[in-house]
Amino acid sequence: MALKIAILREGGSSEDGDVVIDARGAPQFYDVIILSGRELKSVIATGAVSNGVPIGIGKHTKKPVAAVVGGKVYIRGIPLTLYEEAGILQRELLEALHKTGVDVDVAVRRLKEIVIAERRKSGRSQTLSLIHQYITGQIESLPPHVADAVEVSDRETLRRVFERLVEEVY
Repeated sequence: MALKIAILREGGSSEDGDVVIDARGAPQFYDVIILSGRELKSVIATGAVSNGVPIGIGKHTKKPVAAVVGGKVYIRGIPLTLYEEAGILQRELLEALHKTGVDVDVAVRRLKEIVIAERRKSGRSQTLSLIHQYITGQIESLPPHVADAVEVSDRETLRRVFERLVEEVY
């Protein structure tokens, strides 16, 4: 999977890309970006992202420096030229985003519809209950209809989906 990265610099306004790195304006702060539990070496955070779903934080400031906005990942930072030229920037972002899964957003949206429909029908959600049982280890595998809706393979990612889902629905 190719990852298209757009870097916004002063005077430029092209936001065409899967990942948009906003390097415009004066820095609010400098920080290390933690994305998917790993420190990015190729981008330095220079400010907070105020909209969207936060997926990356500053190591020292604990502010959201990366977020998913409208299906794109926005990072408020400056890419380091050496890493960008060597192709390490794209590879590092691809690995980190593949691990977090921008799929988390897609899974939350899909499950949110299911959970709300179940709650309207019977007052509780069987799907949400099954996901909770799976991530706590009470059941070994998800039923096929839930697994198809989730499309998330590991428990840790599913835990993030579950937490976001509970936060948004309740």
